[in-house]
Amino acid sequence: MATLATPSAAAPARGASRPRTRTLLLLLIAAGALLRFWGLGQQGFWYDEAYSALLVHFRFGDMLGLIPHTESTPPLYYCLAWVWVRIFSDHEAGLRSLSAVIGVLVIPTLYGAALALTRSRVAALAAAALAAFSPLLIWYSQEARAYELLVLGASASWLCLGAILASPRPRWFLAWGVVGALTLASHYYAVVVLIPQALVLLGRFWRRPAAWAGVAIVAAAGGALLPLLITQNNTHNDSWIAHVPLSLRLGQILPQFVLGTGTAARVPLKFAAFGLAGVGVVGLVWSRARGAVLAAVLTVAGFGLAMLFVAGPSDTLLGRNLIGLWPGADLAVAGGLAALWRVRPLRWAPPLAVAGLCLVGVVAVVSVATTYALQRPNWRPVARLLAGQRSAANRLVLIQHYSYDLPLSLYLPRLRFARAPTDPRVGEIDVIAMAPEPGGPVCWWGSGCNLEPSALQRSYRIRGFRADGVTHIEQFSIFRLIAAHPRTVTRAEIARALVTTTLPRDVLLFQRQAGRRPQPA
Repeated sequence: MATLATPSAAAPARGASRPRTRTLLLLLIAAGALLRFWGLGQQGFWYDEAYSALLVHFRFGDMLGLIPHTESTPPLYYCLAWVWVRIFSDHEAGLRSLSAVIGVLVIPTLYGAALALTRSRVAALAAAALAAFSPLLIWYSQEARAYELLVLGASASWLCLGAILASPRPRWFLAWGVVGALTLASHYYAVVVLIPQALVLLGRFWRRPAAWAGVAIVAAAGGALLPLLITQNNTHNDSWIAHVPLSLRLGQILPQFVLGTGTAARVPLKFAAFGLAGVGVVGLVWSRARGAVLAAVLTVAGFGLAMLFVAGPSDTLLGRNLIGLWPGADLAVAGGLAALWRVRPLRWAPPLAVAGLCLVGVVAVVSVATTYALQRPNWRPVARLLAGQRSAANRLVLIQHYSYDLPLSLYLPRLRFARAPTDPRVGEIDVIAMAPEPGGPVCWWGSGCNLEPSALQRSYRIRGFRADGVTHIEQFSIFRLIAAHPRTVTRAEIARALVTTTLPRDVLLFQRQAGRRPQPA
């Protein structure tokens, strides 16, 4: 039986020959890039992404000043995105391409991490393949948020840790510290990866000043971010998470890790994916494969650390926040599969398991691309319809059972919250209702996310306005009212016209048409 210790750097790598391995790795990177860039701009920005898109529009200093009040994550992703959109545009594909590129970089990084930890090219290829076709990583590689940057940082920290265990040179300790600091600047939940790794480094190399220096770099980064964390926590932007039953959140983590956020035939595919990943777990338990056991132990320890946060003042445990644990789980499963590969009668099992998991990933990606219910809420066609009406008059937009102007205001210029008690004269009122797929206002993926069902009335009695038809777009319904002569409409008039809802539950927005100036009431 092998032990937890990582073999020396001089130990020969097992598996396929180097040229063949290099070719397979390049093919996996190409396949992973295709899956991440395919349909990158197909879905509109949803609520969370809208904040990313909004922030990068500001001047750099203004953006940094807004992050403490609008976001719940550190600033590194937004700094990168601010530069990125000025090169590649701030449209959906342009902004999301940053996450897609980061997601592609995860593949060779995990290959290197597995090779450093296990000295097995089979394990390295398996880790890269599982990353390339992971439905969860592909989803967040197409999201304009910091989660994929967290995955890349966690993968790089594993690469540095593997290199340290194989050859404890000072530069690798320093590299681990720098990578850890950048990962922590990407997402606060990086601590569930970095703290267990730091304990291993200090426990194994406590006599080496370089080990303490590497950990000190991460600790200094954490201390520098602490005031920002406290400020953001006081905004309660993430307080909704604690209202979701913990059992529901915990029950979603493993299915998301193997199957992502959604796919057709989810139940049978979920159990198939569990069974295929279980092959690697069996190999890991049976062989105690080098390095892979360490990855498994530290991943479990990281999850235990995350569970301690539940008892703290701010419970934000959620599957997407734990995505930094995915690389460790990947390395553990890949190491177990490589151990089975060395057993000649069982050599067929690892390729079959990897191929099956990759197939699940492809099915999930295709399902999301072809099924609207599995995608993000898409406000873009709603905005296109409203903009295409080409009304010369100002308009009011009432969104039933909704509280925000985002992401609609990203697509409709000059859209803002309506003032009380009155706004300038308007010639059009658009009432938007939603009939989303199951999901509800408390969720974090799918077309029903952040949306609460509501029904349009048969009529809205507002003096001077007449109905001009109802249009249905995907899950949205838009009731248009127009006036023969623009007039001032008060919030009280809007409130009196509502029968199936009430104005406090809805958001009332005002859009000034281009070139128009406020008119006296």
